[in-house]
Amino acid sequence: MKVEGHTIIISSPEELLPLITEAVRRVGVTAGHDDVPEGRKLLTPRDIEREFGIHRKMLAHWRREHIGPAYTSFGRRIFYERAVLEEYIAAGRIHTSESTR
Repeated sequence: MKVEGHTIIISSPEELLPLITEAVRRVGVTAGHDDVPEGRKLLTPRDIEREFGIHRKMLAHWRREHIGPAYTSFGRRIFYERAVLEEYIAAGRIHTSESTR
């Protein structure tokens, strides 16, 4: 279909899912990896549990309560941006008298 010089492609969700899945994988998000590459931008709750020690159930609780770090959902999958998660963790840092030395 063409509208004012633009091509519009009409697709069903079933046709788009493989394309979107491949795009997500190219960013480095794949299921079943035991190691999380340091430079990976998107992390699953399982990745966060392995790397940061924050349990997946705690992340799920935070999502239900609308607290915690910002996240992105894609279908039933949840992703956290590494930079956002690290910023959230750093925001909770408590400075003690010994840490200022």
